[in-house]
Amino acid sequence: MKERNEMKIFGLDISLDHGGIVVLNGDGKVINYCFLTATKKYIDVDPKHGFLLSKKGEDESKETFRLRRMKEYLEKLVDFERIMPSVEAMFFSIEGYSYSSKTTSICQIAELTGYLKHIIFEDGGCIRIHDPLSVKLFAVGKGSCMKKDIVNEALSQGFNIPGGLVKKKQVKKKESVKVEEFDGPATDLADAYFLANMIYIELKLRSGELMLRQLKENERRIFLRVTKKYPVNILDRSFVQK
Repeated sequence: MKERNEMKIFGLDISLDHGGIVVLNGDGKVINYCFLTATKKYIDVDPKHGFLLSKKGEDESKETFRLRRMKEYLEKLVDFERIMPSVEAMFFSIEGYSYSSKTTSICQIAELTGYLKHIIFEDGGCIRIHDPLSVKLFAVGKGSCMKKDIVNEALSQGFNIPGGLVKKKQVKKKESVKVEEFDGPATDLADAYFLANMIYIELKLRSGELMLRQLKENERRIFLRVTKKYPVNILDRSFVQK
């Protein structure tokens, strides 16, 4: 493994209209972050770390808007922290597709994410894809957890997400009982934070600095977990790289 001061670890939570990136150094410390949003009020809360995405033009076709927005999104991502490798070792943790989600945008999300993977791959970055369930299990140990739980866990671990990036809303749970849930850039940043930490822990396990028995149960489970798509656990799978 490269020296810690030669390394950057990126957690990327990508969607069409919003997203978050968290950057760790080789010691696992947050050194930068950014969020993308089409809602200006969130930029006003944290202008240093926010990128405002433009909205659809009045006379712009939906197809033109999608391509223009994708170009804009990618340009902002590449500009941030020089995603194009600026140090010798750069690792990227990306959340995989949520095939069970009720969305008609899965193809557009795939186009955006695929092009980003291509940029990282061509420039020598190392990519790890994590399914959404693994991110939830790693963060709070519960695959059915709410976004609110993940944000609160990130805050409890010292990731100082500005409170104004949280949008609170009411959602229905079992028996039609309404409970408070979170939305907004804070949820993207919390996911990105745990995605980055998943690679940080993986690298420490690979180097022998950390043993599986030293991890919390929900963290250890991620590195031993196998699925139908991935019948081999993470530690036996190589990174996606040139």
